[in-house]
Amino acid sequence: MLAVGKAAAHMAAVVLQRLPQDIDGLIVTRQGYGLDDFAPQHLRLIEASHPVPDAEGAQAAILALQAADNLQEGDLLLVLMSGGASALMPCPAGGLTLAEKQSITRALLHSGAPIGKMNVVRKHLSAIKGGHLAARAWPAATHMIAISDIPGDDPAMIGSGPTLPDPASCADTLAILDEYGIAVPDTIAAQLRDGRLETPKPDAQEMARTTWDLCARPADMCAAACTLVAEHGYEPIMLGDALEGDALALGRDHAAQALKLKAQGRKAALISGGEATVTVRNRQGRGGRCTAYLLACAIALRDAQGISGFAADSDGIDGSEDNAGAFLWPGILAAMGGAQQAQAHLENDNSYLAFQQAEALLMTGPSGTNVNDLRVLLVE
Repeated sequence: MLAVGKAAAHMAAVVLQRLPQDIDGLIVTRQGYGLDDFAPQHLRLIEASHPVPDAEGAQAAILALQAADNLQEGDLLLVLMSGGASALMPCPAGGLTLAEKQSITRALLHSGAPIGKMNVVRKHLSAIKGGHLAARAWPAATHMIAISDIPGDDPAMIGSGPTLPDPASCADTLAILDEYGIAVPDTIAAQLRDGRLETPKPDAQEMARTTWDLCARPADMCAAACTLVAEHGYEPIMLGDALEGDALALGRDHAAQALKLKAQGRKAALISGGEATVTVRNRQGRGGRCTAYLLACAIALRDAQGISGFAADSDGIDGSEDNAGAFLWPGILAAMGGAQQAQAHLENDNSYLAFQQAEALLMTGPSGTNVNDLRVLLVE
């Protein structure tokens, strides 16, 4: 059994109750995301860096591939997958060094590229993602049980799909790198051009024994939110569970919709899930996509009465900070030092600092799951 992602320890703790006591395996999760009272025999726990990979994660990838190589036709590789796995288990391909992989990852994170395109690149620069793990395990069977943190729930995108075939090509990868101005070493570019870094495709023999199931989705979280707000007398208005695009534009759009509902005299809750993007210009700035969204929303609302809400990442971490997200309410701009100061924080990619000044950060710690972001605006 291989459990990897921000929810890996929690998933493993539940699944192990249904498996033989002597099962072998590996649990790979984010630093600080283990369980204090969970130390199963025969399973090794590795805590690695996220969102930028590190040597511990690279060692975990090597161990996972070595285990896959030892499997036989009658064996099963059970993979418990959750968001964060792309960074937590790096295995650079094509002679790429870990340092080069880290540099490319940082550039992708700052580029504003949506997660789907980021993962196409990750797959083609990896020896474990994009189906390579299942190919190494073949002829053993591979089954993935996943918590989806991907807009649209494409299972091949969760954790960059180490057990599932990849329909994207090296040419697609080059186009994405060019679109977002991501530099890679010349040797890697050459291998992408001649197809040496291609990933296993759906018709490959090594992909014939791989299957999957989803056990939780962003849609489930949003549906639960709709039920809860309705119980408190709000009209739930579901904007979608897979919203993408620029976080600042999304925040301003949702503020406009909330103001319109307010003018109509409706008591409603605007609810949305998905994964917005932030194009980072200040590399020293602090903040994630949820606080960036919410700060743009707060500025557009101009402290309008009767509108409050929050935005948070369900895994408990917004980007690379220590908060899950933040709250807003009428008067929060004043708590940030005024609208001008709030705007300055937004322009300098310091949304975290704005909400910290207002004592409005949402701090949960590791949640044990990862079904992407939740945004809720309550209109009275």
